[in-house]
Amino acid sequence: MAGPSRFLGNTAWQGRVYDLSLRLSQRPMNGNALMQYTLHNSNGAAALVGKLTKLDITDRYGVSTRDLRVFDLPSSGFPYILVRENTILIHLFDLRLLVQHDQVLLFHITECINPGHDQGYSYGPRENTSDDDHSVSRVFSHNLEAKLRDGHGMGLSVSQPYELRVVEAALASVTSVLEAEYMLVEQQLSNALQKSDLDTLDKEENVIHSKLRIILDLTRKLATIEKRARQVRDVVQEVLNEDEDMVNMYLSDKRAGKPHALEDHQDVEYLFEAYFKASDSVVQEAVSLMDNIRRTEETIQSTLSVRRNQIMVLEAKIEILMLALAWATLVAGWYGMNVINYSEESAHAFAVVVSLSVTGILSASWYGMRKLRRINKLRL
Repeated sequence: MAGPSRFLGNTAWQGRVYDLSLRLSQRPMNGNALMQYTLHNSNGAAALVGKLTKLDITDRYGVSTRDLRVFDLPSSGFPYILVRENTILIHLFDLRLLVQHDQVLLFHITECINPGHDQGYSYGPRENTSDDDHSVSRVFSHNLEAKLRDGHGMGLSVSQPYELRVVEAALASVTSVLEAEYMLVEQQLSNALQKSDLDTLDKEENVIHSKLRIILDLTRKLATIEKRARQVRDVVQEVLNEDEDMVNMYLSDKRAGKPHALEDHQDVEYLFEAYFKASDSVVQEAVSLMDNIRRTEETIQSTLSVRRNQIMVLEAKIEILMLALAWATLVAGWYGMNVINYSEESAHAFAVVVSLSVTGILSASWYGMRKLRRINKLRL
């Protein structure tokens, strides 16, 4: 395997490694790392754009550094919803929210790429390019103002407190993205499966394999959607299982000095039950579709196996015929060229030789075909 010295001298390569390592070592990797955010007011409009460190967030909003441990991961990570005394932390893939009774902070997670843009690689912050491609946060940003103004959703009305409508907007965003992704993949899979069913019997094997590869790629996307929907469902279920968390979500009422009793959380429970059903619906439909794909793949594989068996039988028949011909020509070669038989002067010698050869070929072919049919019967 060619090393870096193939393109650069060893000294030059070590120098670049040193410079790159020095720059990377100077990046902030602890609580002093800045996190960019957009603050939305009670109307949903963006009121402020700024940057905070984890330590600033813990001091200002009353959360612990443990709560923010994976809040700034460039990857989607594991979704969670944490309810604290005066704050709700929501981490749903690329959507990172800090919700209070009158405002919400939408964090934009960035990551650094390799330094040295002028030397063939670049350096600096960029937005995370994960599988979901910021879909959830973009949907949330687009719909937040409308959700807060009109209150249209699965579980809330306009009279509900601000923080619950923000939570509803976040859950609506993530479930709508999952549903949209599932619908698009399901449509593509249905078309691919339908074409595969129609083309299985009258297309070449390489065409069928290409369609199977397309189905495999779509199946991987579907499995990713099913996994993410299952994670959202589990997060919602965890909140539903904790009465204390549901009660503590009424931040506005606690701020006004009207805390709820432990059993007084019907609005939150109805809200999370609605989105539990929505996410579970995506999970069940994805699982059902993957089962259908497996059955279709098994049918196609069985069809291909039958084709291969037919080809093997055809090859065996051809080999039997070739063996019979080889036997006749071998006898003719040995006898006709090397033995003095004085049959050249006979008028019937050629006809006799041809008749014997044809009889031998047919006999050998009949015997081989009979054995082949017996083998096929035993296999069935």
